[in-house]
Amino acid sequence: MGKQTRSLLIKLLGSALILWILFRLIDFKKAEFVEILKQMNLQYFLLSLFGVVIVLAIKSFRWQQIIKNEGYSYSLKKAFGAYMASFTIGIITPGRIGEIARLYYLREDCEISFLVSFRTIVIDRIFDLGVLFMLAIAGLFYYSGILPDQIYLAVLVGVSIFFAGLFTADFVLKLLRKKEKLGQNQIILFIHESIKQAVDRRAFKLWAITLAAYLAFYYALALIFKSVNIDLQIIDIALIFSVVGLVTILPISWAGFGTREVSLVYLLAFYGIPAETAITFSLLQFAAFFLWGSLIGLIFWFAMPISLKQIKEDSRLVKQLISRKKKTD
Repeated sequence: MGKQTRSLLIKLLGSALILWILFRLIDFKKAEFVEILKQMNLQYFLLSLFGVVIVLAIKSFRWQQIIKNEGYSYSLKKAFGAYMASFTIGIITPGRIGEIARLYYLREDCEISFLVSFRTIVIDRIFDLGVLFMLAIAGLFYYSGILPDQIYLAVLVGVSIFFAGLFTADFVLKLLRKKEKLGQNQIILFIHESIKQAVDRRAFKLWAITLAAYLAFYYALALIFKSVNIDLQIIDIALIFSVVGLVTILPISWAGFGTREVSLVYLLAFYGIPAETAITFSLLQFAAFFLWGSLIGLIFWFAMPISLKQIKEDSRLVKQLISRKKKTD
């Protein structure tokens, strides 16, 4: 059994165990769950299906701008196709190596080095993780009771803490690069060059694009909530799904199954939403973004074929690059 297959099986078992524990702890009423599905507003749900395409289209534009900032030209059409195809590859392959697929697409059409192309992926992820972290910090202050009934203040605190940390990291890395022994350290150089696009004059446009992408995401989620007769403010949805997003990153389940349901049941309870509705919403959100999104991405993958063998090879190159840098330190 291969390492990746073993990892997939462990995650599937992790999802099963988490869901088993969840259903043991809550008083889940199957009849209410079925009734919620029967009363679902199909129109709102169908409208939400546009969400995944819009969100990934905006993010592909951001990635294109990052590539442009690195001094290379890459068409928006190709960036969007690569983004959609890699989304599907990331879901169906163990280890979530979909991001690596974008390296292949980019290097196939651009005279760009492996290291620089990899850096564009890292920079792209910094913006996504940045939103998750700043709003997750806000969620911690809000849901823990430190700032109860002060949701906007909690968001301000979360944003301030994140950017304070980001600018501090940039300042420290600048100092390290001035040191004779550390100035040419490849890890320090790579990290600093990645962070720079999130803090320099080019950052405002990239953060604005990121904000647009997440607003589209939250409004699509609002439509799914409406489909099960739940009305939540966009700011509440943003906090809830930033916490959920961080939890589902944990490599203990497949596609976030289990961790997503547990976090949604817990967080939506703050709004008086029962577990049956939370789990129904979770399944609908998975269908609208993961299943539907992967089906659309599959079309792009067929139109822009790439072998999983090549993706795995690029994934090994990334791992070798990281391990080699560690050995040189």
